[in-house]
Amino acid sequence: MALMTRIAEHLRAVGLSPADTTQESCSVQLGGRGSRVALRLAGPSRVPQGHDETALQAALGLMHQHGLREETGPRRIGVDYATTIAAVTATHGVLAALLAGARGRPQPQVTVSATAAVLRSVGHYLALTDAEQDVGRNPAWPGQPPPLRTGDGRWMEVETFNPVNWGAFWSRLGVDGRSVGHGWRVHCARQWTARPWLPQSMHDAVAARKLDELDQIAQECGIAVVPLEELGRYPARTRPWTTSDAPTTVNLADEAVPNGEGPLSGLTVVEATRWLQGPFAGRTLALLGARVIWIEMPEGDPARGIEPVVGDTHAGFCTLHHGKEAIRLDVTSPSGRRALVELIAQADVFLHNWPQGRAERLQLSAEDLWRIRPSLIYAHADGWAPHAGPTMPRVASDWSAQTHSGLAVSLRSPGEQPAASGVTVLDILGGHISAEAVLAALLHRQITGQARAVYTSLLAGAQLLLPHRAAPSPVFHPLPTADGYLAVHSATSTRRALRLSPDADRQAVIHALSRHPAHYWAKELPAAGAVCTLVRSPADIIADPVHAPHLTREHALLVRAPWSFA
Repeated sequence: MALMTRIAEHLRAVGLSPADTTQESCSVQLGGRGSRVALRLAGPSRVPQGHDETALQAALGLMHQHGLREETGPRRIGVDYATTIAAVTATHGVLAALLAGARGRPQPQVTVSATAAVLRSVGHYLALTDAEQDVGRNPAWPGQPPPLRTGDGRWMEVETFNPVNWGAFWSRLGVDGRSVGHGWRVHCARQWTARPWLPQSMHDAVAARKLDELDQIAQECGIAVVPLEELGRYPARTRPWTTSDAPTTVNLADEAVPNGEGPLSGLTVVEATRWLQGPFAGRTLALLGARVIWIEMPEGDPARGIEPVVGDTHAGFCTLHHGKEAIRLDVTSPSGRRALVELIAQADVFLHNWPQGRAERLQLSAEDLWRIRPSLIYAHADGWAPHAGPTMPRVASDWSAQTHSGLAVSLRSPGEQPAASGVTVLDILGGHISAEAVLAALLHRQITGQARAVYTSLLAGAQLLLPHRAAPSPVFHPLPTADGYLAVHSATSTRRALRLSPDADRQAVIHALSRHPAHYWAKELPAAGAVCTLVRSPADIIADPVHAPHLTREHALLVRAPWSFA
């Protein structure tokens, strides 16, 4: 599917009306009325085939990172992930421009770089590579990546954020302490490394038990065993968020709109988040010009000190929190809660990614806060919303959501063992759709005077991807050449260009390509009518001068905003 077609599809799903659509542009109105915004795609960088899914994944680091799970070379993500990221990013720009117009600051044209949009999705990997992080696997620890296979033939993930609970579970299974400790370090670092290999002793311990027994032990130890689900458990979604309206309306007619940078200038977001999903949403709103006040734990977010550090802060951490104002509060204490409420009472948005039920226990639900701030946009970036209850996994994470939703099946080519990607697919997409829901709610408030609560989740992000599965092909994954990898877009045209028989299999294509390096084929195959793209790693991207306009070093390597407004 062409990128602009995918963007128009997503714009319609969130209630906008694209028209006059070409391959590079369209015009957009809200529900076919009101001000009109022109959306234009910026030219691609090092993506000679334009904005095709295969080209974006290959040229911008996704195939390389996805392949780190197996460590057998780059691999294609089996859904249209890059174009979905670009479509949601384009929708951010359109919603922000419409909001600016509704606030009296018309910005009738927005230009979106799909290259920068996709680079943001791997921004934390770029930052760590730039800081010379060694993300390799320790060869002294034999093992393999999840999922783990149980004694009764089920595949599963193990999930917890608590090292004590992790240790208790594996100790109950008889795993030695050194393996438990090494496994925990791998488990914690996987969002930064994309390499989730666990010691073989853990796989062996799971293989000695049935799923029900493992689940019972997991419950007793306070962790989650998440069975790998097949496709069909959850339907596809086109609008990946749900809403509830505040009980009263407000008058924003006298609102003073400053002439600051960005369409969200003058708006304040209070963000209480950890990990990736929530912080990525807050960072997106900051890039669009909002003032973002980030609430840290009293002792500081533990992610600050993870290696490698740039100056005194983890390089990947900077990609999520640069440009925010950090305040340390203990929101579980009465004084910390009062301080948080005082901030929210002056804010436009409160964004959090607490587990379900915590906001209600702290008396910080949407209903609680609307009594204090009737105009507040309340945003919860969750794991499972709108689903809840005992049928859901006890711990929500990128990998448990990939596994539970069925996305782990879609990410692989047909015939391969389903497995969650080591890439933070749903954390990043979840942050994108949380920011999108906030922008839509702000626009709704500006037009109607009614505030909203918006609920997004990792599961909803998976449901957004499920309908966009790639077609099977013998050239589904990148192909090795004499010195590097090439992603080809059509088996038929590649066979023809290589003068192979029409039924030549993957190995025959690889054998033909092995005669020359990837850069040779990147010129020769297109000349013979076969579209292809060089597969690039984060190090390649950083070193390539064509990407310099998208990157900046402000404490750590950062990807610039993918939008420009006129």
